[in-house]
Amino acid sequence: MNKTIFIAAAFAAAIVGPAASFNQSQAAVQSPTATYTTSPVAPGVNCETVQVPMRDGTLLTTDLYLPQQGGVHPVILARSPYGFLLGFGCFAGLFEPSFAQFAEHGYVGVFQEVRGTYTSEGVFDPFTQELNDGYDAVEWAAAQGWSTGKVGMTSGSYLGIDQWMAAVAGPPHLYAINPDIAASDPHDNPVYENGVLRLSDILQYASDFVPDDLTREGMPQQIPSFESMYTANLPSYVETIPLESMGLYHSYPETHWYYKWVGHPNYDAYWNAQDTETHWPHITVPALIGGASDDLFNIGAIRNYQGMRAFGGSAAARTGTKLYWQAYGHAGDSGTPTFGNDDVPWTAGPSGEQLQFFDHYLKGAKNGYEQEPNAYVYVLVPPDKGETGTGFWLNADNFPLTGTTLYRFFLGSGGHANSRLGDGYLVRAVNANANAIANLQPSTSNDQFTFDPMNPVPTVGGNLLTADALTHTKGFQDQSTVELRKDVLVYTSAPLVSNMPVIGTVDASFWAITSAADTDFTVKLVDVHPDGLNNNVVDRVIRARFRFNSKLPPAFIVPNVPYQYSLQVGNTAYIFPTGHRIRVEISSSNFPKFERNLGTIQAGQHQDRYVVQHQTILHDTKHRSYIELPVAPGVKP
Repeated sequence: MNKTIFIAAAFAAAIVGPAASFNQSQAAVQSPTATYTTSPVAPGVNCETVQVPMRDGTLLTTDLYLPQQGGVHPVILARSPYGFLLGFGCFAGLFEPSFAQFAEHGYVGVFQEVRGTYTSEGVFDPFTQELNDGYDAVEWAAAQGWSTGKVGMTSGSYLGIDQWMAAVAGPPHLYAINPDIAASDPHDNPVYENGVLRLSDILQYASDFVPDDLTREGMPQQIPSFESMYTANLPSYVETIPLESMGLYHSYPETHWYYKWVGHPNYDAYWNAQDTETHWPHITVPALIGGASDDLFNIGAIRNYQGMRAFGGSAAARTGTKLYWQAYGHAGDSGTPTFGNDDVPWTAGPSGEQLQFFDHYLKGAKNGYEQEPNAYVYVLVPPDKGETGTGFWLNADNFPLTGTTLYRFFLGSGGHANSRLGDGYLVRAVNANANAIANLQPSTSNDQFTFDPMNPVPTVGGNLLTADALTHTKGFQDQSTVELRKDVLVYTSAPLVSNMPVIGTVDASFWAITSAADTDFTVKLVDVHPDGLNNNVVDRVIRARFRFNSKLPPAFIVPNVPYQYSLQVGNTAYIFPTGHRIRVEISSSNFPKFERNLGTIQAGQHQDRYVVQHQTILHDTKHRSYIELPVAPGVKP
């Protein structure tokens, strides 16, 4: 299975259960020690399950994969909260066979269940616990008699985030990390985005831990009843206001953190403790980083890559950090449209670039890793007709590519850009220099729409954790239906006269007025195919009070006053072919992917009333609004 979709595949299963109590002092179920001498996956590898103590005495269940010939070896470590979801135990589950294969290649593979999950002791507190526990796990592995004292870490999603936490903690025996599809700042991605809660993903993610909770309490038979209750009540859960009043997870200790996340809408000390972005200068080890154009962690993967290259705490961290960029990410290929198979041979197991990376930094191999390209990028190529596109791999010097040109597409209309049947258009300027801007003739009319929080724009695809449980969509989807709504402003370019390879970060800057004390604005980049298919490329949201930066304290707006909003819409590697058109959608909701802004100055978790919001997008000479695309030099399908 493609490593970028392993979490989604497990989450799509029926994983739920009912209310129960839990004694936090109760020890977790203990795994027996077991030794296996043969395996169809990795003959010649022994596996042993042990309990590893953390600094406070908490024991974490850990599988060790050791070469049968004995001796000392460097260590490759992964730490997972998904033992119940994805399987755990020697040569079992989704991850562990690859750790046996690491042992075949002369490593000790160490796979550990994190605190408070499945058979490990303690109480689960996502991300925050991994700073100390990650440090302790690395140092424990380095001190064992079978270890050379050099430890690397690997795997993705949560298992990638806890690598960053360990690297921030700085254990002296950590030498390299390989975080795939992982966050840089959980407050900004994935829990919130520019201050807006990713509602459906967070609700679903919390529900995924209830079966683990019930299993730890000895009540696995109650899982089906929770599943039925959750499925039946999900529409009411996402509609609940205020957010904190949704009481489902109060009964499940493993999901208590849902209320902590909802209760910290502003960036504060709680989020700072989990924020890799503020600690890049403290990370001294190189990172082989994975990400994807349509992934949940689209923003975080590139921020970590660029941040480490620029600010890493050592020369090795800066020059040794590299990127591989795929297509689909957590939710996988939607097929509507598809862009082919983005698998890279070395992401599925210890071979190729991944093994070259670890051999270089853990074994000291002179294998040319330092001369490898800094970035491997899968470029998406959409079809002109139908839903079957293609893609290809590009060896790149950076992300974005050196020599990239910024194209600004300015918004314009006759004042009626509402829906794709309106008169919204895009006008292009290259590099947006003063002369180019002066030659443009922006419209003097502005566009208005009304946002009713009780009738939000529905989610249609996008970079979701998995298929949205209510809209049943994910990834790349046709936007034609949602573009018929009057509360969606649509701006479309003329057909392109040549291919436009967009590789890098898509940015947007626009001026807006709202009648409310606070509001949200969504921006979506869309590719309009010659046959009429309109697929999303990237999208994001920004909350008015966080328009300067979601790490800063809220800066409230004054109703009916124009403000400028700037945001990273997302990262992509996408060729807009000749004859296709660039499209930008602007609205104020994308629900239930994002919580609704109810238009008041109450914090999101306390909002218990709403106001209808009257929005204006400005694009006159004094208020230029645009989307900016990074166009790469010389890239062809």
